[in-house]
Amino acid sequence: MKKEESSCNAKFWQPKIEEDITFYKAHLNNYSFDKHVHEHYTISVIKDGVMDAFMHGKILHVNSLNIAMLNPDEVHSNASEPTKDYKHFSLYFSKEYVNKLRDIGLPRQEVVFKESTLNDICLAQKLISLIEQDEKGIISKLDFESKLVSYINELILKNTSTKNFEKLTNHEIMIERAKEYINDNYSLDLSLEDIAKELDISKYHFLRLFKEKTFISPHAYLMARRVEKARESLQGGKKIIQSAYESGFHDQSHLNRRFKSVFGITPKQYQDCFK
Repeated sequence: MKKEESSCNAKFWQPKIEEDITFYKAHLNNYSFDKHVHEHYTISVIKDGVMDAFMHGKILHVNSLNIAMLNPDEVHSNASEPTKDYKHFSLYFSKEYVNKLRDIGLPRQEVVFKESTLNDICLAQKLISLIEQDEKGIISKLDFESKLVSYINELILKNTSTKNFEKLTNHEIMIERAKEYINDNYSLDLSLEDIAKELDISKYHFLRLFKEKTFISPHAYLMARRVEKARESLQGGKKIIQSAYESGFHDQSHLNRRFKSVFGITPKQYQDCFK
């Protein structure tokens, strides 16, 4: 039997406004991504088909015109159903951007998405239309930004709560510390012993606890953070080989493999999106 071909046609771009916002669109056919994380909030809207996703520790089927939402640093992955395809748009925005929206009604504490998905066809259609208009360059900056602020604010108000750091368990606090340590030292050749020593626990206990709470191994999390750092470096215009080494990868080919497993395109293709 002939093996079903897999493909991922993807594109990144930034709207022409002075904000830390990035758009992404992809058409996946029999394709899947590795588990990874992003530093930004992520909103994804399925235009056609069904997306199989790992979000909030669960396997979900996200249908057409549903909205999927991820918090910063949340482990996730997505794939098309076997032998099927789907199209989606994603919007990445920073914590700093959310802070700016607080002046129009958002709470002062750090906000987190409560649910993985939201079934709001009207809002989904508005988001798709806005992103497509921006991609085609047929909307003014004022109209675009006014609608963007309105839609994101509406979505956040419908599906967020505030993060209560005082209610974190000791294990959750330990995982937060481990993530911070990895994030601060992502370019180093870290070992389990290094991280466990920082937390003052055994490396075996740390390994079990980290996988239990994050659904990913410490090594996979480190690779995901390196990919994010490389992405930022590439978008800033640095050479691919420089981005690879500064992010902790052994060579450019290692970065290429990891980058494509997360975004569906190579670092060179990613950089070309922003030229």
